[in-house]
Amino acid sequence: MVMEYGQRWGFAAGSGRLGAAVGEAMRAVEALSDTVECTEEGYQEALDTLHRFPDEEVTAALRRCWETLPESAYPDRWGVVQVLTDLRLTSATEVFETILTTPIPPERTPQYAYPYSTVGEEITLRTTAVEGLTRLAAQDDPGAVDLLIRHVTDDDRSIQTACVRALRDLGEDAGVDVSPLVPDDVQELLRRPG
Repeated sequence: MVMEYGQRWGFAAGSGRLGAAVGEAMRAVEALSDTVECTEEGYQEALDTLHRFPDEEVTAALRRCWETLPESAYPDRWGVVQVLTDLRLTSATEVFETILTTPIPPERTPQYAYPYSTVGEEITLRTTAVEGLTRLAAQDDPGAVDLLIRHVTDDDRSIQTACVRALRDLGEDAGVDVSPLVPDDVQELLRRPG
């Protein structure tokens, strides 16, 4: 069942101007990913509007959005994570942690549905959360760095790889050797390809 725009973001309608701004940001990120009716400039304007509200309130509204969306609403769920990533709000660290620590549900697509995979969609959500943490860590958010370190031992290799590479890049930018933070069995991920 496909939910209409108003149904998906209906929770925001009762949240006044902040809810309207969240709904607009979600519409903009969705349109941007579909490359229809929205430009990068329109998306940035939606983010700028959200920056006019207190960070904690914006994060709480986007968390509610994340929590109310059904598991199968992958583009919408990704949109929430992407908006949080692009806003670079320190208050979003907890949401990223929730996303990363939520177990990946079992594959929901029928056999031979290649190339679509619900597990793949879930991993995309989590690697986008890693990108959000990476941006926060680059702004010297110690909570974000701690989460990246914690997830270098993630059960999923893609998430593990994303965290290790984020730490590697952050370390290079800061002139810090991060190899002591990375377990021996994944040290090879610290090397740049090529």
